[in-house]
Amino acid sequence: MADEERFVDNGDGTVTDRKTGLMWKKTDTMIDLKKWVNYQESADYVRELREQKFAGYDDWRLPTQDEAKSIYDKAYSLTDKFGKTVHISDRFEPGCGFSMMIKLVDGRLRTWVFNIREGTMDNPDGLWTLSEAARAVRVASPPGE
Repeated sequence: MADEERFVDNGDGTVTDRKTGLMWKKTDTMIDLKKWVNYQESADYVRELREQKFAGYDDWRLPTQDEAKSIYDKAYSLTDKFGKTVHISDRFEPGCGFSMMIKLVDGRLRTWVFNIREGTMDNPDGLWTLSEAARAVRVASPPGE
């Protein structure tokens, strides 16, 4: 599936990945809040999207590791806030952060961070001292629909 067919800009601030059935917020915290966020701030960000029913939905959350990895492709090219290349579809808004905060590891006070410049996953210490970007996601439809 070609990029222009796989990722669809829904015109409401969201992008749907037709391959995975995931709907992503087109922007991240670097664009929306104009700053890096720690884990609590990223959790607050997605909670506020749920409460506001952003784009008509109340099930926004942080992505899992596999979900975050699913939008990365070395062939994609988008410019981040710092003028460098991140490897996600150009259906997303340019000027984003170069990392994505991942939901907490079940049963542990640990999280992962996905680097969308390099395609690498890191498990740093310090939930409250992390400075990363966060992008919200939700399940839109079963994959392939």
